[in-house]
Amino acid sequence: MDNTITGREKKSLAGFFIPAGIVLCFWLFLNLAYHLIGTIDDVSLYRTLAAVICVLLYVSVGFSSLLIYPVMYFNGASFKLRVMGVYIMPLAWCIKEFIRATSGVTLLEGLFYVLFTSLQLWLLIGQVGLIGVSELVCRAIVKRKNASIKIVTPGPIIAILISLAATYFIIIWGGGLNFHLMIKMIYVKLFL
Repeated sequence: MDNTITGREKKSLAGFFIPAGIVLCFWLFLNLAYHLIGTIDDVSLYRTLAAVICVLLYVSVGFSSLLIYPVMYFNGASFKLRVMGVYIMPLAWCIKEFIRATSGVTLLEGLFYVLFTSLQLWLLIGQVGLIGVSELVCRAIVKRKNASIKIVTPGPIIAILISLAATYFIIIWGGGLNFHLMIKMIYVKLFL
């Protein structure tokens, strides 16, 4: 997953993270908006706004890599920087959830929650697959511009397969209940 053909000059390190910063600011704005709509008295308007904001919040966290990765790719960022940029949003989400969780449990339990519950793991491992998809799409775009680059290589395919396997075991296997119970048993052994 190397980015050798972009035709872009090298930028400063901060310049590479602008796409992730924009998505992060959008997510923060949505969080603020979600907390402020509680002042709306019209129930129908409140429900509509809450539903729209919630969908945008989840999309901005779960699928931000589909925007961040290609922008960083075509700006000439190295693979390592692209991965770091992609994980800014999930990291922000995990920090928010850690703060929320530790209001009622110990710091270690909060850390366990942030790293090992179904939603958190799916978010973190799902980014691997989205990076693979984004890499393939970026390479296809570069290839269309008559560049000699291989589109399909083992790296992106393995990333997608890892993400699909994680999706199966975390969400689909037993309707997600099997994985949830397995994590719950680990939690009980560690903390109760």
